[in-house]
Amino acid sequence: MIIEKSRLDSEETMKKEIEMMNSFGSRTTGSKGHQEFITWIKQQLGSMGFEIYSDTYTFERWEEKKRALFINQQEIHVSSVYPYSGETDHNGVTGELIYVKNGNYNKAKGKIAVIKINTVKKLPIGLIMNKREAFPSNTGIAAGDGDLVLTSVLKNPNLKKAREKGVKAVILIWNGVSNNKVEDQYLPFTDQYKGIPAIWVNETEGKKVLAAAERKEQGTIILEAEKQDSASTESFYVKIEGKNKEETILINSHSDGINVVEENGALGMLSMIRYLQNSHPERTMIFAFITGHFRLPVFKGTSQATSTWLLKHPELWDGENGNKKAVAGITVEHLGSMEWKENAEGEYEATGNIQTEYTYIGNKKMGEIWKQAIENRSLTRTVMIRGHNKFEFGESQPLFEAGIPVIGLIQMPDYLTVSSKGMEMDKFNISLMREQVESLIEAILIVDKTSREQLGKSDGYSFFFGNVK
Repeated sequence: MIIEKSRLDSEETMKKEIEMMNSFGSRTTGSKGHQEFITWIKQQLGSMGFEIYSDTYTFERWEEKKRALFINQQEIHVSSVYPYSGETDHNGVTGELIYVKNGNYNKAKGKIAVIKINTVKKLPIGLIMNKREAFPSNTGIAAGDGDLVLTSVLKNPNLKKAREKGVKAVILIWNGVSNNKVEDQYLPFTDQYKGIPAIWVNETEGKKVLAAAERKEQGTIILEAEKQDSASTESFYVKIEGKNKEETILINSHSDGINVVEENGALGMLSMIRYLQNSHPERTMIFAFITGHFRLPVFKGTSQATSTWLLKHPELWDGENGNKKAVAGITVEHLGSMEWKENAEGEYEATGNIQTEYTYIGNKKMGEIWKQAIENRSLTRTVMIRGHNKFEFGESQPLFEAGIPVIGLIQMPDYLTVSSKGMEMDKFNISLMREQVESLIEAILIVDKTSREQLGKSDGYSFFFGNVK
């Protein structure tokens, strides 16, 4: 199936929309920047004549406003804060620094705990991924993708326990990873509010902190934050009506995030909608812009944030009691990502490659469709994978778990969760984004022309040790 490239948004148009998104600043769930981004997206959809269907939610929101660490009146650089950890007043909290091992906070009451977090370099890939196929065929799963995100989960410091033991605050030290790579990492983004301030420092600064703890010196942590008890946010969707009123294709992404690639799937969807809005499809296409991806403890439902939306709208997908039946799902995330890795000397730099394009594939037929959609691209590094051992990273997971055959594109660069002033624009490639959008449109069009019987059912999770070669 051939895409009419003249109808697809140009790189210049996409770049302008990227710049508009970035102009709103960080877009963590429910923040001012996120609300402005949502308003702008809805304005674009409204100008195209779409009716917009919204669901509004309220939740407790936390956002860092100021951070600092002082030891003996010397300021120590803070790489980032632990989101939703806790907060101080403008004076901060002061206490003796004490090195804590293995989560043993028993001797840290009334003190500031110092914890070294060893980065998980050798990830148990076979336990979390199962490779179906690759294109080009020699493309493999990249070593270390997502290492900091997984480290922040696997080596979680249990701040709840620290608070219960009377610890004043916590300093976490990244160990075994480049200083540049850990700068401004918004991690972990999956925790409940903890009620105790916690910050991250890099390995170089960490050596100063550990030396001070050995000397039993005093430290002061300042972590001022804005808190809202009933912050507002919303998910919304639009429809391109199809001839078949009983079947749907769901296309989804999230609207919240912290840099140029984390939530640019929403912009990719805008380009897709512009191309498809007058295509007169066989099936109704539902484009869902989901909130809560960066506040999963509140919005995850049964898995990721899209599950909360699915539970709210069974009439669009479950096929029960006269409801429409979703025959396929397409998930759009993290477009245009270039690869950055630590080199042999431990320096964090561009590799010159595009980031591996992990694509969750719901069954064999969906894999055939995706391969057809990408085979003529100039930039591709695709690894098709199956949901494995209950792991499926990203917002395709709720569709997959609902039994909907999926194609879920999700690049996972090491800077994915970096909340920097520059929005990681130096690691973004607009030409790659446009090619990926083109492939996603082609996949939708092929799906739309494929019978429900051929599309089949989702394979479900695989288990035990996955194929990683």
